[in-house]
Amino acid sequence: MNKKKSIHILLILLSSTLTLMLFGCREAMSTSTPIPQWRPMPTYTYYIPPSAVTEYTHYISKAFEIRLEFDYPSYWWFEEWVDERGAPTLFLRDPRFLTLPTPFGNFPHPVPNDFGYIYIIPISGESGQTPDTELESFRQSYNNHFRYTVLNDFKITVDGYDASVLEYKVEPAQDDYPSVMFGKRIFFMINDQLYEILFMVAEKDRGGEFEQGYEYFLNSLKILP
Repeated sequence: MNKKKSIHILLILLSSTLTLMLFGCREAMSTSTPIPQWRPMPTYTYYIPPSAVTEYTHYISKAFEIRLEFDYPSYWWFEEWVDERGAPTLFLRDPRFLTLPTPFGNFPHPVPNDFGYIYIIPISGESGQTPDTELESFRQSYNNHFRYTVLNDFKITVDGYDASVLEYKVEPAQDDYPSVMFGKRIFFMINDQLYEILFMVAEKDRGGEFEQGYEYFLNSLKILP
């Protein structure tokens, strides 16, 4: 497991402890837009609050190494963020995140919640690294963590590219998730660049509007030349 991978897993666990980031909430899908309680960090390049409309927003990557385009529900909260190392990440979240109290330090929302979210993360690959090796490293990590249970793994295609998918669940804890969470990690490669799409939603909200929005997003995903 490479250094960035170790940092990534630590971030996932912290964000599960401090709300990760690491994105079918029926009540969240009201067309009324919550009022943000805090300003995004200066490193955010794009910050698009939820719209009051129920249409879809089209995103085309322009600034970063994430060569993707897709559609997402306009009432979601969108961020495009670059960390101190220059590594970009895209965030798509249930707009109820904006109703949470002011965060602490560099973590988006260190407040226990079970709101849905999606992260899109480019991973600096190593020689021999593939979607399958990335999936397997997460499987091993989760098998060694008492709160994680691996449920399934399978193959899909993302705009014609082969992708490996890992499904799992996370048990609730007092300081992060108040509900059992369902997670799905998708790994695929484009011209030697490894990508990860992380989807999280409360198990009780499976099949709801956030997950339906995720399916629409995934089906709309296109790879830029």
